[in-house]
Amino acid sequence: VFGFMLIALIWEFDFSAFMVLIIAILNDGTIMTISKDRVKPSPTPDSWKLREIFATGVVLGGYQAIMTVIFFWAAHKTDFFSDTFGVRSIRDNNHELMGAVYLQVSIISQALIFVTRSRSWSFVERPGALLMIAFLIAQLIATLIAVYANWEFAKVKGIGWGWAGVIWLYSIITYFPQDVFKFAIRYILSGKAWLNLFENKTAFTMKKDYGKEEREAQWALAQRTLHGLQPKEAVNVFPEKGGYRELSEIAEQAKRRAEIARLRELLTLKGHVESVVKLKGLDIETPGHYTV
Repeated sequence: VFGFMLIALIWEFDFSAFMVLIIAILNDGTIMTISKDRVKPSPTPDSWKLREIFATGVVLGGYQAIMTVIFFWAAHKTDFFSDTFGVRSIRDNNHELMGAVYLQVSIISQALIFVTRSRSWSFVERPGALLMIAFLIAQLIATLIAVYANWEFAKVKGIGWGWAGVIWLYSIITYFPQDVFKFAIRYILSGKAWLNLFENKTAFTMKKDYGKEEREAQWALAQRTLHGLQPKEAVNVFPEKGGYRELSEIAEQAKRRAEIARLRELLTLKGHVESVVKLKGLDIETPGHYTV
């Protein structure tokens, strides 16, 4: 609807209300099959993500409206499609433009189902068979209407298979960026982007590995202070000499001490088990009695 409004305001092109009704009927028929869709259950308890739903609707809806406006401009005011794909020009025929815009809106709006139903890339998570069949049937009907319809009351005229193929190609190309927008919205709303920008200050840092060595050194010094190996007042996160090399060595030493402590626990447990086995007179060499 937003795209139709922009086209009407910019070029005074009134989209047929009857064609809007056809789009709504075909879309509703496809949407009903979502109840039988093939989906993966969430690994964590879900909640109503109203902010994400609202933001996704606004961004993706605005993107689709802009793509429709660009398509109409290219078909109505330029010869881009004619020069590129060799199809006849329809720039001066409003009835054929009606059919072309109808097919483009029908495809891209209904394909949005596959973007919103998936958490990952929409072409990676396979939809249910019923949903896919309903989509193909609906778009086959829409394509046949755009190719052959000659309805004077709806101000629409068939555009032929050449233009139908061009519109399908345009819709497929403009489909894929929607997944990127979906991921961007989810990342922005998660708060990680603002955390890295304002608190961690790693978004625009020029340090190697975004300051990874510095953060590891700070963690190592905190561990030393926690275990009483170095007073907190004596900690100098930014030494005058040696740079971050000394801090990295401290971090490596802390990791080695943790590994030695873990191995000592394992060896102590093993020694305890072996002593108990010997006291009870069991044969630890026989398979099935003892495993470490």
